Amino acid sequence: MQTLMNHIKKLILPIAVLFTFTASSIAAQEAPDTILFNGKIVTVDDYFSIQQAVAISGEQIAAVGDNETIQVLANPDTRLIDLGGRTVIPGLIDNHNHIIRATEYWPNEARLDGISSRTEALQILEAKANSMPAGQWLMSLGGWTEAQFIGNRADFTLAELDELSPARPAFIQSTYDHVFVNTAWLEEMDIPMILSAADQEATTGLASYIVRDESGTATGRLNGGISMVALAIERFPKLSEEEQVSAISSAFSYLNGLGLTAVYDPAGVGISEEIYERLASVADTTGLTLRVFHTLGGGAPSTPEEARAIVEQIETSRPFQGNTTLDLIAVGEIYYAPFHWDSLFTARSPNSDDIAAARSILTAAAKGGWSVQTHATQPATIDILLDVMTEINAEYPLRQLRWSVTHADRITITQIERMRHLGMTLQMRSISVTKQPRRYQLIEELGEAAYQVPPLRLVQNSGIPFGLGTDGTKAAQINPFVSLWWAVTGLSLNGDVVLKDTLSRENALIAHTRANAYLMFQENNTGSIRPGLLADLLVLDRDYLTVPDAEIKDIKLIATLVGGKIVSGEL
Repeated sequence: MQTLMNHIKKLILPIAVLFTFTASSIAAQEAPDTILFNGKIVTVDDYFSIQQAVAISGEQIAAVGDNETIQVLANPDTRLIDLGGRTVIPGLIDNHNHIIRATEYWPNEARLDGISSRTEALQILEAKANSMPAGQWLMSLGGWTEAQFIGNRADFTLAELDELSPARPAFIQSTYDHVFVNTAWLEEMDIPMILSAADQEATTGLASYIVRDESGTATGRLNGGISMVALAIERFPKLSEEEQVSAISSAFSYLNGLGLTAVYDPAGVGISEEIYERLASVADTTGLTLRVFHTLGGGAPSTPEEARAIVEQIETSRPFQGNTTLDLIAVGEIYYAPFHWDSLFTARSPNSDDIAAARSILTAAAKGGWSVQTHATQPATIDILLDVMTEINAEYPLRQLRWSVTHADRITITQIERMRHLGMTLQMRSISVTKQPRRYQLIEELGEAAYQVPPLRLVQNSGIPFGLGTDGTKAAQINPFVSLWWAVTGLSLNGDVVLKDTLSRENALIAHTRANAYLMFQENNTGSIRPGLLADLLVLDRDYLTVPDAEIKDIKLIATLVGGKIVSGEL
């Protein structure tokens, strides 16, 4: 018995010492600047613990716990905020959001993210048109499609856009598929309203994408996908540097209002190097309200010469030289288009030269310590990609670099296991929430298997590190609560089922916070609510964990805090 008691004492003593040390350490802290108490603090830590209060000192979380433990840390200068039972979650992170590119024309944008009513969409467009200075274009640059509307999903007509925006050009882009315009835009582009059949045959350039009725009259719709959109962008009005700097702040404020505190921006087609310089300038002067981690440059390289230029850029640049607000961390998502830039229906079949060019880029990245994200959706594309990466791994181990496949809509379990061996990660997207027309094509092609695209539960159960993103701002909507709702319910905005292997609310929230922080090498800075991390927090108008499923997408922000500062809403 005595021996047993001695063992118990040996166990109890360290615990008592640890408790005393912890309590005295908390008491010895400087008083926090702010304490949020009497709330439901969903920490999204390793235990997914629920607490009552959180203390903030400077930009960081100082302590998390029950009301009594945290409130005792205050002094007369500490701001005490009674949450009144409100729920607090970590700031949401989008692992695939092209916001840098979108900032250029953000002040012109009427966003239709998450809107399920055609009537409401027209009202938003009209309100935006009425609020803008004379001479400015009205734009809605993607992120929506008519298929997301409940009930009436008809095209926006020329007459409707003329009525809501009679004097200013209107360019209303449905994802990357087609565009609706008004008469003022046609006039600005010098495109005739009526053309004979012979003249239509001879038409080239942007005018050739105009859809006309039997009489040759323009309907106000342009087809042609990304090629048409690229031509149109060339004709957009040029903005001054001052206007673009202002646009950065307004775009980031909008995302803060949706609950986003950080994004992983994958560059892409149609982005200039100048915008990165302006972004860095704003970060250094007035500061940013959104943490931005981005990839190297834009475009879609597709020739050996362009591949060599990418290699040179990789070799003469260095990742991870920024800070927790703005940092260049990876290569991608498109680094050699013929090798990996596929679609939901067509895989890439790169030839030996394409593979060699891609290998040179990926080898340079591995050698230089770069992370890489690769756009790939088809199994055949992903197999070729992993073959090359496995070869590179034999010389330059990839595990510590956290290379990722982004989208991976049709990835297989075998490929997931190959990626696990390489230490890779997955970036999944909620693009099907808008029920784009190609979704119907996918169901026709795959049948029941289409409802496992993307295979969220398969990915979750595999244990591979993965996160949720949107692929906004043009290809998809950007509201993270809509993404969370989609991941939990499997529904599109029009009410159709698009996904049957869904996630629990807890796992979906992890995937939009802590998991995405890991994908961006920021797990020691953000993604959960725990001492030492940055105080990126959301105060919600309802409880994410308990509201009816249907309400998840409608959650609004009471306040968004980035680094302990309120950047949207108020408390």
